[in-house]
Amino acid sequence: MTSSRVLQLLTLALFGVTVTHASRAKPSRHASNLSSDNSLPPCVPFVVSQPLNHFGPSPANFDQHLCVVSEYFDANSEAEPSVFFYVGNESPLEEYVNNTGLMYTLAPKFNSLLVFAEHRYMGASVPSTIGVPDCLGYDTIAQALADYASIMSFIVSGGENKIPVDFDYDFSAFKDAPVITFGGSYGGMLSAYIRLTYPSLVTGAIAASAPTWGLPLSNPPIDAGASFVGHGMGDQCKANFKSGLVIINEIMKLDDGAEYLSNLLGLCSSLEKSDGAAPLLDYLQAPWFDLAEGNFPFPSSYIPFAVGPGNYDLPPWPVRAACESLDADFGVEVSGDVSDVKFSITSGSVGVDVDWNTTKSASSFGTSDLASTKIPDMLKGMVGAVNVWCNVTGEETCTRIGSCPTGRRILKEEEEFKKEVVIDAKGAYDDNNICSVDISLDPEFNCWPSMTCNDDLNLENALAQGLGNDIYWPPTVERGTTLESFLGERGELVEGCAMDEGLYGLPKTADNWSTRLDTALGGSSLEGYTNVVFSNGYLDPWASAGVFSGGWKPGDDAVIELGGGSVALMIEEGAHHLDLMFPTGVDPESVLEARQVEEDMIAAWIKEWGDNK
Repeated sequence: MTSSRVLQLLTLALFGVTVTHASRAKPSRHASNLSSDNSLPPCVPFVVSQPLNHFGPSPANFDQHLCVVSEYFDANSEAEPSVFFYVGNESPLEEYVNNTGLMYTLAPKFNSLLVFAEHRYMGASVPSTIGVPDCLGYDTIAQALADYASIMSFIVSGGENKIPVDFDYDFSAFKDAPVITFGGSYGGMLSAYIRLTYPSLVTGAIAASAPTWGLPLSNPPIDAGASFVGHGMGDQCKANFKSGLVIINEIMKLDDGAEYLSNLLGLCSSLEKSDGAAPLLDYLQAPWFDLAEGNFPFPSSYIPFAVGPGNYDLPPWPVRAACESLDADFGVEVSGDVSDVKFSITSGSVGVDVDWNTTKSASSFGTSDLASTKIPDMLKGMVGAVNVWCNVTGEETCTRIGSCPTGRRILKEEEEFKKEVVIDAKGAYDDNNICSVDISLDPEFNCWPSMTCNDDLNLENALAQGLGNDIYWPPTVERGTTLESFLGERGELVEGCAMDEGLYGLPKTADNWSTRLDTALGGSSLEGYTNVVFSNGYLDPWASAGVFSGGWKPGDDAVIELGGGSVALMIEEGAHHLDLMFPTGVDPESVLEARQVEEDMIAAWIKEWGDNK
């Protein structure tokens, strides 16, 4: 059974959060400024003093950092004022200030004040924790939502509802104004959650790429994320890639197979037969989830900087770019039941039979037989494909197996870290739980790990791959593995997350099924959710955990009515919350239409708000 810690590490890796020995940190995300004039009005910073605990005696306060863009508000306009509020997620404040172009685009149309609020325990809003009892225990969704609600309450009171704020601005024009929240990914979840929990403050919510249905009780397929990875790939590319993985596995069994592949693929270090095919197969498969998440129509470093090689631009449509070397007909034929992972591959005198995670030669071929086929070109094409990510700089002259940073690599490193370094959670409760480490001194401390532990936020849509529904091979689990195989029995509590020495406050036990969170915030039930747009991009693996019709396919209606002024919005050519980004001249029609739907929904919510005043 997978422990709570491992489950959360999987989510960290896929969300782009790294965990270090000194602290749990997530690299900042940067994307190019894609506004048409390449300039933005200033977002004026200010600070609000917030209690660590909104729901009882608070052991301390912390400074929450925000900023405001007021240039789009016109006091002389006939339009009612409104507030567009970005609910911060697991990135520093400046990241979503610089990347949430939809707010800037729509603000002039709705006479809006833009407010961007940083998540507690993130960026410059990390509290000082020395001497604070159970200092990590206040990093929760409920506390973060209460932070945002207190700021909104202050603004829509016209500044009359006083809070400790270091900002000299007249908010009187926004007294009783409608508030529209925006958020992407985890921030999208928060955007929907705050509409549900504070409906008197929030008029409507844009929840982009929010993996709300990834919680276990929503019963996501364990390979759902993997099955979405291929949505941006052509059929030929997908078939060639999987065939190549199978053939490599069989070649590595040959006496000269490791040497043959090392030379053919231009590896910096030779493969060892004793290691089997796994190192090479892992290398070739690792970047595709990240490529799909960042499959934008313009050059972008948004995803590579988060979980990959660094602040380097991927090419436009990077999945298509990767498939350019695999889209040819290499003369490989596939027969059998690929969906059951029981199939055969043939090319000339070369044949391989597959049964789940094993292969056997159907023709007793050797490396010399490969020369009469196009298989060598296909295998080289696989390396060319992953080089779109792994050699994004173009500086590598050979292929370095194991050196390409991806979300999957992060996961493996952190599982080892978990085994070797962290202390037992039960042992962490032996003294008075007074924290002796100041996490605010760590510039890369991240809110995500402790928050997921406190709230049992377990997203389970990407636990496995290679089960017959995606581009991968071999399967990463045994045939017949279920969600229960990973999580154990419902109602069973497991050991909670471990903590670094000197830090306290995380729960002693964990619920892999996220029962409390699902009960409090709805899970697959949308009962109580009104005035929310749940948008997802069909090219984004995280859409597999989004709110949408499970059988949706390109050509179906993009807007799915949910009732209560809410819709699910599927964006055929969208990757990870592309709809929130700045408009460009290369945005696909489906993205333009999605943004129009979001604009229309906001207009309807504000009209309804005005009619009910």
